[in-house]
Amino acid sequence: MRARALLAAVVGLVALLLAGCATVPGSSDVTVLRRVGDPAEPSAPPGPARGAQPPEIVRGWILASGATAERHSAARAFLSPPAAGSWDDGSSPTVISDRFDTVFSPGSGGQSGTASVHIRADKLGTLRPDGAFVADPGTVDVSVGLTENNGVWRISALPPGTIVRRTDLKANTRPVRIWFLAAVGGAPVGETRYLATSPVRSVPARVLDELFSGPSDDLRGAALSALPTGVLLRSAVGTAADGVTTVDLTRVGPVGALDQARRAEIAQQVVLTLAGVGVDRVQITVDGAPLLDGRAQLGVADVLAGLPPAVRDRQDLPSDRTATDAAAMSPAVVVTGGRVRPVPLDAATGTDPGRPAAPDLVTGVDDARSASMSPDGRDVAVVGTEGPTMRLSVGRVGAAAAPTAITGTSVGRPSWTPDGSEVWTVVDGRPVRAVRGGTSADAAVVAPVGLDTTPLMGLAPVTALRMSPDGTTLALVTGGRVVLATVVRDAGGGARLGAVRVLRPGPAGEALDGVLDVTWSQTGRLVAVGSAAGHPVQLASADGLDLDDGPTTNLTPPVTSVAAAPDRPTLVVDQGGLWSLPADGSDGGEVWRSVPGGSNSSVPAYPG
Repeated sequence: MRARALLAAVVGLVALLLAGCATVPGSSDVTVLRRVGDPAEPSAPPGPARGAQPPEIVRGWILASGATAERHSAARAFLSPPAAGSWDDGSSPTVISDRFDTVFSPGSGGQSGTASVHIRADKLGTLRPDGAFVADPGTVDVSVGLTENNGVWRISALPPGTIVRRTDLKANTRPVRIWFLAAVGGAPVGETRYLATSPVRSVPARVLDELFSGPSDDLRGAALSALPTGVLLRSAVGTAADGVTTVDLTRVGPVGALDQARRAEIAQQVVLTLAGVGVDRVQITVDGAPLLDGRAQLGVADVLAGLPPAVRDRQDLPSDRTATDAAAMSPAVVVTGGRVRPVPLDAATGTDPGRPAAPDLVTGVDDARSASMSPDGRDVAVVGTEGPTMRLSVGRVGAAAAPTAITGTSVGRPSWTPDGSEVWTVVDGRPVRAVRGGTSADAAVVAPVGLDTTPLMGLAPVTALRMSPDGTTLALVTGGRVVLATVVRDAGGGARLGAVRVLRPGPAGEALDGVLDVTWSQTGRLVAVGSAAGHPVQLASADGLDLDDGPTTNLTPPVTSVAAAPDRPTLVVDQGGLWSLPADGSDGGEVWRSVPGGSNSSVPAYPG
């Protein structure tokens, strides 16, 4: 406690000093808000090696370009003095894969005191000024010029901007969720931005700048901001001795002109966003006046308390959930042998083969093929066969499921929206949306409604679908690729598919392909499984920056189905049956464990 009090006093002193000398906001330095576990500021990469030749100099410049401290001073060390003074490093960084080539350009060998080096790499995309990664796969193919002075080579001519490896970008940035509002209903919608870790003291101001920039084009029509265009920080962000961080906004308009709902939405966005960088309590003012009457300070719990239960219980939101909450989570569902049953919560550690089989979650469906439980754990949507066709049925847990009007030759595993008001599935290769009607006590009243899927024209038939935890994005499997489609809603209850993009296309080894099933492990991250040689389990970020292989120990590809959720074991199905990977990292997080009772035709799903 004494150490914590001393830290608070130091932070408070820094805040007072900054408040006395800073009046302009976004770019000014602020108090240090690092906590135990926060990434330390990375050390600068070493400069050019003595005697390095032109290809090595260019390679060193790329390796150092991820470090943004002091206007890329580490990278400027590889430039000649004139080039270092004129280099425009402010353009959006081009992000490349970790493998790249630097070779002499044809006809240039460096014998005459000048040289040209060719850079070739697989391009992943660009990092926008607001920190959002924009996938734009392609090829980087450029040349840079070098000159020799007293036996030392330096870059003398280069394109504007930086070329940064994915690994270096991740080493020098931290992913932070920026929180906006669903365009209809106002539920929190998060979007990942990448903040430079240096200087760490300015992180809160910079994360607020990204909040002020609004949602990206990928969320167009699905999310908005309660903060008006042009909003700024009126003064530097500061933290007092009691740990409360002050955020004073300007260009919002008179506080009295904002209705209470708008003020609460602004507070929601600011508090949830700052929580991602370790800020616990926030005092929000507008031109010095309190944003919320009678609420001098707010924390995450205060913001969540004002949301409907179906929203505030979402696993993707910041919270202070404890380990005991895990016991109250609804179990995963698995369909095996035509029955719908829960997966025991201790599946990650193996189950007793002698344990009595769990009772069916729903009845009334003789030959179930797939199922999903609603987020609140009360209802189950199940797909069963009826002769040559398949039908979606919905029912209360422990009761008989009632058939819906959704039928087809093929009906995919269903997926619920976060509030449990809708069920989405795939019927004969196209997404279908069904809306619950009647009262909340009547689980069976689910009817299909119109859905504009025009943006999917030209793509292969959809074979799998999963709704994101925040309800804004569909993950679809089409032609072995993962496609993300924004769900755009209107005030009249309608919905359509908006922006559509293929997740991580590209050359072999860098692309996400051969996919048979996909799910969200959390908002912004997915797990894809399939038949790609050497890559049966892959982990991807929704923005396309990250694509990594998951563990494969004990698996026999192809892997045909997957279920995942925050802080829950990941479940997959391969040729040997149903397998579980512990969420707690036991066994090094690399060994899949068999779940008794599963088979190679099982289909698992977590609520949602």
